Amino acid sequence: MTIDRHHYRYVYIDSSNHKLGNDFTVKVPHSLNSCSRVALQSFSIPNTIPNIYSGLNKLYWAEFRKPTSTTSNLADWEMKIFYIDLSSLEGYITNEGIANIINNKFVDEVYDYETKTLSHSFGTSDTTGTLAITFTYNPDTYKFNIGVSQPSLTGNANVKIFVPAFVDGDMGLWENFGFSHKESMVQIGSTDELAFLSYLNTAYTRIYASNTDIPAGSQDQSYYDFNYSQRYARIAGVPSNDTDIVASKILIPEGSATHENHFNGLYLCSDALGTDGLICKNDTATPTNIIAWIINDQPKFSYLHHNTNTPAWMKLNDQNIKQFDIKIRDNRGRDIPAHILPSFNMTLVFEEIDEADFSKEHMKEYFREGYRKAHDYRK
Repeated sequence: MTIDRHHYRYVYIDSSNHKLGNDFTVKVPHSLNSCSRVALQSFSIPNTIPNIYSGLNKLYWAEFRKPTSTTSNLADWEMKIFYIDLSSLEGYITNEGIANIINNKFVDEVYDYETKTLSHSFGTSDTTGTLAITFTYNPDTYKFNIGVSQPSLTGNANVKIFVPAFVDGDMGLWENFGFSHKESMVQIGSTDELAFLSYLNTAYTRIYASNTDIPAGSQDQSYYDFNYSQRYARIAGVPSNDTDIVASKILIPEGSATHENHFNGLYLCSDALGTDGLICKNDTATPTNIIAWIINDQPKFSYLHHNTNTPAWMKLNDQNIKQFDIKIRDNRGRDIPAHILPSFNMTLVFEEIDEADFSKEHMKEYFREGYRKAHDYRK
């Protein structure tokens, strides 16, 4: 007969001792034997992670164009997706800084999403009315403002609409800029990618520059009406001196910008150890390799510390641990490149179960003593 006996083994990890700071393997030469579960005991990392990387280094948007006059229903709206590439940026960038960088890239560094070449045009037929997009940041409200215009447009042909877009289900920079409604953006590569285009071709076969242009008795709408009826879409069109129309072309997100302290926590992950967790996506809980969630409740350029006296235990499938991997991901599961991830320290605690063997004579005496206590037996 055996009696379970538990004791705990602690593994202290300093990521600076490993070649790759964000996806490395810890080897245990003598192995951890008969391990039943594992938990994160403590974790510490500087809050200095840059805010442009992985899914945050490109800004996508969709443009919709009506090649003929918007007051005619002779042609459908067309859609094209563009982006600017920020992957060459390094270090930490402020809200004002990213707004200036984006505006500079809008001038001559816009890419066609389909061809991956520099182009901010619908093609040879798009000879007028290039969409001008301007980012500004308001430090009083902590919000970005995005204005659209077509300064060279003189008529109602080639009028364009701007809509934020994202890929792979990740809103990326748009989320950090204060946008939160995915359903009001163009979801590139999804089954809903063409939903807004279909909506325009159904609901907006005609649209007029101003309310005074709408024919009597018509149900068609103006640019002003369109912009104030849409959450994120903004139509530019012919420049106007009407202050209301100009104001309607400015897109202001509902949320304040979090770009300067862009993640609310980090995931500690391991394919070898994280076998017992679930993560909810699209209202469904699916298996994940996450071991722990480290909350970011500190200002930028300070330290994030995690320490607990009540570990969140993860059951281990392999009870004999000879090596395990460690990965750090941000709050949206993005990989943080090793060269920008600061060194971190952590402590993992493993629970081991020792099976203690007892002799035949010992067990006889053990049961005899139990009988005496149960029956009040006296010699």
